Amino acid sequence: MAYDQHLEYNSFLDSQRHRLSFRNERTLYLRNCDATGDKMISIYPPDCEFPVYKSNYWYSDNWDPLEFGQDYDPNKNFFEQYKELQKKVPRLGLINISGINSDFCNMTYSNKNCYLVFGGDFNEDCMYGTLSMHNIDSLDLDYSNHNSLCYEMCDSMNCYNCKFTFNSKNCKDCQFISDCIGCSECLLCTNLNQKSYCILNKQYSKEEYFQKKAELLNQDSAQKTLFAEFLKMRSERKVKYAHIINSENCSGDNIQNSKNCLNCFDISDSEDLKNIVFATKVKDCFECSLLGEGTELCFNVIGGLKIYNSKCSLFIIESQNIEYSKYIFSSKDLFGCIGLQHKQYCILNKQYSKADYHKLRETIIEEMKKSKQWEQFFPKELSDYCYNETSAHDYFPLSKEEAIKQGYRWRDQEEKKKEQEKEDQCKSCQKAYKILKQELDFYQKMKITTPEICENCRHKRRMELRNPRKLWSRNCSNCDIKLESSYSPDRSEEILCEKCYQQIVL
Repeated sequence: MAYDQHLEYNSFLDSQRHRLSFRNERTLYLRNCDATGDKMISIYPPDCEFPVYKSNYWYSDNWDPLEFGQDYDPNKNFFEQYKELQKKVPRLGLINISGINSDFCNMTYSNKNCYLVFGGDFNEDCMYGTLSMHNIDSLDLDYSNHNSLCYEMCDSMNCYNCKFTFNSKNCKDCQFISDCIGCSECLLCTNLNQKSYCILNKQYSKEEYFQKKAELLNQDSAQKTLFAEFLKMRSERKVKYAHIINSENCSGDNIQNSKNCLNCFDISDSEDLKNIVFATKVKDCFECSLLGEGTELCFNVIGGLKIYNSKCSLFIIESQNIEYSKYIFSSKDLFGCIGLQHKQYCILNKQYSKADYHKLRETIIEEMKKSKQWEQFFPKELSDYCYNETSAHDYFPLSKEEAIKQGYRWRDQEEKKKEQEKEDQCKSCQKAYKILKQELDFYQKMKITTPEICENCRHKRRMELRNPRKLWSRNCSNCDIKLESSYSPDRSEEILCEKCYQQIVL
């Protein structure tokens, strides 16, 4: 099935953008906890319309989310009633579960000694990462897993002591590489397999390599110069039509160890998926975003871990049979609920018997079907966030005018003008930013030049090097076979099918 048709792609894009507008990964605020008055970091600004609690209070027995429960009114639209509920129920200030000394992380699970890691789980001693898992002692990693002592990395895995590494795996002691597998001591290289002592894809002896490497790295502004050279080299390389590895019957990009995943992006160890963006160890899901390990049989869900048979919900953890709900933990059989833990048979945060729950659930579904709202995601106005606070703006940027025209809200941020030393200003966005001690220690240990731009601009730069989540009909530049590729026709790279690509890998 081809997925590059204009209408179908627009539908996919719109649904992903819509769901992502309900997720705030990277926009943080300093505010007070509405229960204790304590200062805290939160994904919600001080002026939001609902209460926000710090983590230890939200998880405590000091309050009961069922106290905010309300009866279902058959004479009112379900989403109108849900809007009333979400104005009352307290939110968890930061989604940071089972973290240790990782207070400034969000949408994360089980990180230790981490700082500004977003959507990444099981990391230790890491900073500035996005949707990266199981990494140790690393900085600036996006969509990269099982790496150690690495810096500025995207879509790479199982690497050690690598810097500026893209779409590579099982590499060691490499810098400025792309599309490499099992390489060590390679510099400014692409499309290498099991190679060592290469520079610009040229083989050297061990002695020649280290002499040449020293000459390159000891130049003034070497890091900046080499990165610019790497980007030029990368834009001129020959590429495989998609980053699909060890997978069967899959279309999309960045797919590993998966089967029957169609129009999917950023997928690993999964099967029987369609129209999914980011999933790890997931089965039988359709039209979802950002699903974690152990998730199965879900539709129109964004965010969560170990979910079963759920739909039209967001941020669900270890739960099943959840519908039109958000921020649910270890629960099952819920409809239209917010912020429940260890609960069952609740609708709009009100407890019911099993029989009454199923009867009322069917009544609501029939009413939603009549109004053509059933199986549609929450309306845009029910997002807790403005568009420019959300992941949607990160991946699908809109101007204020465009966002409002499409029905999203927008937050006007006041510029805080403070006098800063020149070295404290990001050279890209002019934002004041700090280099933390542990960050500086890492740069010195890794012999990395202190960056001139802030972590957000570095993240944006890496994201611009990723292919869009879209497929075009292309032809292999060598054998002319038809392909579906995330490389657009106006790109400079030569696109090759799997067979032809294997012939050029050194």
